[in-house]
Amino acid sequence: MKALSFRQPWAELVLQGRKTMDLRTYNTHYRGRLAIHASQTAEAEKCWENELNPDNLDAGGIVGTVELVDVIPLDEAAYQEHMEAHLAGRRWREGLYGWVLARPERLPELVPARGRTNLFNIDLDLAGSESLESRNPQSPVTAAPPPQAKRQPTYTTNLNGTTSEKPFALHVQALAGAATDYALTLRQRVVERPDSDPRLETVVALSGDNLRAVADHVIEALRKAEYKATDLSVTRQKPFYLPEEVGVRLGLVFLTVKPLTKIRRVEQISYGIRQMPSEEAYYWYSKCTAADTAERAQKALRVLLAAE
Repeated sequence: MKALSFRQPWAELVLQGRKTMDLRTYNTHYRGRLAIHASQTAEAEKCWENELNPDNLDAGGIVGTVELVDVIPLDEAAYQEHMEAHLAGRRWREGLYGWVLARPERLPELVPARGRTNLFNIDLDLAGSESLESRNPQSPVTAAPPPQAKRQPTYTTNLNGTTSEKPFALHVQALAGAATDYALTLRQRVVERPDSDPRLETVVALSGDNLRAVADHVIEALRKAEYKATDLSVTRQKPFYLPEEVGVRLGLVFLTVKPLTKIRRVEQISYGIRQMPSEEAYYWYSKCTAADTAERAQKALRVLLAAE
């Protein structure tokens, strides 16, 4: 059987039906069923951005199958058009192909196997798998509702800890292979209508040099939320719950500095946001998180504060 290897969270997102196009730098004439191999490597920040805990995702084997129905070359316009299918963000480059995926099926349990680059063959017997289509080959394969992840993120039980007074949750995630390094993900309690239930949305995740450059903002936010600086550690499981203004200002810092590579600009933006009056911080946060204005507003704020 043909197989394709994915890092996490992409293997899980394919299984859940949320990722329906995979980006590759080569074409193939093959069409049909593929085994989904989840590699040992996970992109931790992308996992958290997609509300998946990398520690709870299967790795190192076959986790399911999916049908490859088409392969299309992607120029920049086509790449942008299919962003909701491939979920890769705005990282287009020349020479990409979109592998169109459909009808994912999850295996009852992981089958350990070594992955390889490109499309490869694997000896896999699916005859006994109840969750896979193994009936009359002429019978249609119907798409099932996207299954839930086999194991839920460790912070699921803490989501209700947010309140109208503390609507932001700051999560600590240890980075794979690092004993002391971590990422921080900020999530916000959102109520769309007065009669609707609140839900949590991921605002932004930050790690690496940019996170270290704004560490003073993080410590200040924790102190304003009545935590101690020593509460922040790579092993922390429970989120920090933040008051609205504290979360708004921290989110604004994270959103604005995330794509920058020059620490001087990060520091300029950090200082500028610290000096903002509350009303101005709320205004920019609303613009930088709204779907129709976010990208333009974040760029405008970088220009304003750091002459980007």
